[in-house]
Amino acid sequence: MKVLSVDDSKTIRQTVKNMVEVLGVEFLEAENGSEALNVLNSCDGQVDLILLDWEMPVMNGFEFLQEAKKDERYRSIPVIMLTSVSQKEKVIDAIRAGAKQYLTKPFSGEDLLTKIVQTLGMDSLEEL
Repeated sequence: MKVLSVDDSKTIRQTVKNMVEVLGVEFLEAENGSEALNVLNSCDGQVDLILLDWEMPVMNGFEFLQEAKKDERYRSIPVIMLTSVSQKEKVIDAIRAGAKQYLTKPFSGEDLLTKIVQTLGMDSLEEL
């Protein structure tokens, strides 16, 4: 399974990597939406899950989400927003744009793994 983490903070990307390592995933990363589109293109969209921050330079997470969902190759990749943006309207906007889950920072490894299991439609981590 391939997981793409998109966050402008290297520290957050490393923290997320440490949290999902227990799943035995191939971990890809990008520091903004534009770079994330390049990563998707380079692996021909063969990504199983995107963990996406909202506020980033160059192309923010919401802009990336809109672009990715327009592209047939990436439309079905589930997205979990991992962000400090917690305004109700923005959460609704992200879900309407195609995000499957929304988790606000700070979050625990257990919270993240639970969201991943829910997003991928599994009953437990054992199915990964």
